[in-house]
Amino acid sequence: MSGALPLARQQVHIWLVDPTTVTDADLLARYHELLTPEEHAKWQRYRFDKDKHQHLVTRALIRDTLSRYEPSIAPQDWRFEFNAHGKPAIANALSGPLHFNLSHTQNLAALAVTRCAPVGVDVEKIKTVEQVRGLAERCFTDGEIAFVFGGDKAAVMERFFKLWTLKEAYIKAHGCGMSLSLHSVAFDPLAEPLTVNFDATHDDRPEEWSFRHWELGEHLLSLALNVSERRSVEIEFFHTVPLHATTPLGGTPRPVADQSLSK
Repeated sequence: MSGALPLARQQVHIWLVDPTTVTDADLLARYHELLTPEEHAKWQRYRFDKDKHQHLVTRALIRDTLSRYEPSIAPQDWRFEFNAHGKPAIANALSGPLHFNLSHTQNLAALAVTRCAPVGVDVEKIKTVEQVRGLAERCFTDGEIAFVFGGDKAAVMERFFKLWTLKEAYIKAHGCGMSLSLHSVAFDPLAEPLTVNFDATHDDRPEEWSFRHWELGEHLLSLALNVSERRSVEIEFFHTVPLHATTPLGGTPRPVADQSLSK
């Protein structure tokens, strides 16, 4: 790999791949060569082929992408350490700070990379969820529940997953895992920019967080960034096939409009 991919301090790059489209046998064999013994053991533990395939492609996505920013480190040489809640961080010596976070769902994986601050990303496919009201009551505040169920029935799932991905992105950026009650994190989903509030049980400062949210066809993606300069952060999206091809998207996917969520 030649020079490092430029990534300014106030930029976030989001890399997208549909693992189901990566089927070339030679390419998949190269992905296997990147895995550590621990990653290979985890690959073996998956019962279903689709889960094994997703694990393989997403490990390659992380390793190949990080080497674009630190080309002196080969994809197979990346090493990671984990906090008490399982959030990974880079253990290699780097030329500068580099934060990343991965999320995957049916037909899409997303990797966020930035140099500015801890980052969290969550992506979900919009789908029908059984007993969605019960799930919302367990995870959402009263105001959020009113938002989810306060309009057209057709918008319920889109509204539900907007809030769900925002909360998951925050938890992943914070690194606290499911030790944090989702009730303690409350969003105003129609605010611009998106705003968050924390209840008295959670020690954090809303003004130190920036949130973004996009519609990607049948998927919703949310980003959480631990910085206060909400409007100065630039986001760029890429489609990629690890170790093969990369296509910058023309601009960014359109944000989910408030109008579409207030039916």
